[in-house]
Amino acid sequence: MCDRLVPACKLISCHREAMPEQQFISADYFRQFAQRVLVKAGLSPGEVSDVIEPLVYASLRGIDTHGVRNFKSYYVDTIIDGSIDPQATVDVEFETPMSARANGRNGLGLVAAAWGMRLAIEKASASGIGMVSIRNSNHLGAAGYFAYLAIEHDMIGVSMSGHLYGEGTSRGMAPVFSLQPMFGTNPFGVAIPCENEPPYILDMSTSVVPVNRVEFARDRGESIPIGWCLDAEGNPTSDPATAKIYLPLGGARETGGHKGFGLAMIVEAMTALLSAGWADENGSYSQDKIAHFLGAFRIDMFREPSEFKTAMDAMIDSLHRAAPAPEHDRVFVPGEMEHETEQQRLQTGIPLIKKEVADLRELSERFDVQFELESRTQ
Repeated sequence: MCDRLVPACKLISCHREAMPEQQFISADYFRQFAQRVLVKAGLSPGEVSDVIEPLVYASLRGIDTHGVRNFKSYYVDTIIDGSIDPQATVDVEFETPMSARANGRNGLGLVAAAWGMRLAIEKASASGIGMVSIRNSNHLGAAGYFAYLAIEHDMIGVSMSGHLYGEGTSRGMAPVFSLQPMFGTNPFGVAIPCENEPPYILDMSTSVVPVNRVEFARDRGESIPIGWCLDAEGNPTSDPATAKIYLPLGGARETGGHKGFGLAMIVEAMTALLSAGWADENGSYSQDKIAHFLGAFRIDMFREPSEFKTAMDAMIDSLHRAAPAPEHDRVFVPGEMEHETEQQRLQTGIPLIKKEVADLRELSERFDVQFELESRTQ
């Protein structure tokens, strides 16, 4: 990584259909800027890319809720205020040829999850299956990124992140039949390689919507749809500032909310329980911090990988041939919209909202790192 940043004008461009004064940042320029900020914030240079690449992945693919917007508030600020230990090392506490249980030591969740998926892939390469659970960690970011890391090895990747607040919390997902927030939004991702089609990547929360999506609407000054969240009194709300109770995927029991609730419990069992990241304190459930599960499964344990990937292409092609609903041009499978967005943003850059620009400028001043953006109109 060069010490001197490439001039922004060479790296930032504007989509011809962008709104006036829209600002963009290229993936490479953000990588250089973020690398210098993180090192100055105290993160080991060897772990910098494990923080940056999930953010670049998310922003390039249009998952703006989990990309550049989180860099300052979710990661740099929590290092600076001492909430997260940037020098933490992930320690293996129990291990078999196919599995490992580890302690994240209150380090960055992005770093722990990348470490865990690499270990899962290593174990799968040798044994066919690799599974790693990690306790005492922090925010995972886009779950699909870590599952995606397995694809180039002809493996199916799985990633999950869970948090259950035994005594409840002020903002989170409530169980069905309750208005008490108890869970984080407990996301999981699955990535499956294809032969010619873009990889299948499912990345979802077990709530109707993740917290980051509501925060993003707030940052943009937008309302949220009724059905995403309730306010503190249990009333439906369209105001992101009053959203406290996040509904499980499916919403109420009558519309399938029990399914999202059940999935959230599965994620909790696979993450916090398998990693021993919970404790029985005074007769109640207590979880030290966020926990993760990373898994990789070798396709050739079942059949020849190219045959499997060709079959994935055929399945997707059959879905593409389904007649689109009115006002839609085609059927998209998970990962396709994101893939197309990535191809566009590699050319145009990553669009930034005003708050994101302000956050990056603040980091530039705080750490004395050069940062320039060029505004362009249509």
